[in-house]
Amino acid sequence: MKFSKTFLLLITLVFVASVGMAVAEDTTVAPYTFTIPDDYTIATADDTTCAMQKDESNAISFATGVGDDLEAAKQTLIDQGKTFISEESMEYNGYDVTLQAFSVDINGNTLYCYNYAVLTESGNFVVTVTTDDANFDTDLNSDSNPAKVIFDSLQVN
Repeated sequence: MKFSKTFLLLITLVFVASVGMAVAEDTTVAPYTFTIPDDYTIATADDTTCAMQKDESNAISFATGVGDDLEAAKQTLIDQGKTFISEESMEYNGYDVTLQAFSVDINGNTLYCYNYAVLTESGNFVVTVTTDDANFDTDLNSDSNPAKVIFDSLQVN
């Protein structure tokens, strides 16, 4: 009987070790802390921005200290050659979010940029998702949207 319990414990330990444990990584862009979405790694970060990369076509960034004139921000992106697709307002996790969608052609490839802008009394921020997926699900309730991970884990320090 003792052999069976020891053997079972050993098998359990080997299984746990082989599966491994996924640990979510948090980062801080003052005054916010959030979890980095799965499969993304930090490319660059400083006190006001954090750029995360999944691969050469998929990235996400978080920036604080952005202006509160969303029309001017939209026009700046248009002036830089991005094509405006749509704009919508939504509420998510207590934040009023304005989503501005753009596309841009780079070397014959179309990339889509989705800016989730939030204007608050404690400071403005924008979460930008860049992807080559023309069917990207912009809904913050969608588990396939990496911005959801940031909004779900967002804490004000």
